[in-house]
Amino acid sequence: MAHPSCPVSGTGLGLRRQFIEELLELGNPDIDFMEVAPENWMGLGGKYAKQFTAACERFSMMCHGLSLSIGSPAPLDVAFLKQLKHFFDKHQIVSYSEHLSFCSDDGHLYDLMPIPFTAESVRYVSERIKQVQDILERQLIIENVSYYAAPGQEMTEVDFTREVLEEANCGLLLDV
Repeated sequence: MAHPSCPVSGTGLGLRRQFIEELLELGNPDIDFMEVAPENWMGLGGKYAKQFTAACERFSMMCHGLSLSIGSPAPLDVAFLKQLKHFFDKHQIVSYSEHLSFCSDDGHLYDLMPIPFTAESVRYVSERIKQVQDILERQLIIENVSYYAAPGQEMTEVDFTREVLEEANCGLLLDV
């Protein structure tokens, strides 16, 4: 059964352009939902846009973002968030998850950098998550990231994540 903050359950599949045509030709595949990176589909037109719309009509869609950079020192990209909201509304996207990390500052870092596990970071990230949720008009689901070192760590990852979840009133996608 689906939980209110994650309105799908069952078996999902990561939707890729390479097989969308074949997927749409299948009669009734045993797939309950699709996961897509919105950045890979938002700006498409033509054939792929039509195929994506057809897939959205057949399957529940979850989005897992790649570039929100929630922990970045740079301001949130409000224009990008408005594009996301439009995309989600247009395609009835049921949920949106992103990494509890940062991947940009003055340019893209091409890696998911961990956020320092500090009380200051909890407040900072929680405020940014609330802003994102206000703009998108939906709850954000955050995903923990793997990391090799935790410089400046003042609390455990579990305590840090729990405090962010409580303060920001967001969901959790646990990557194990």
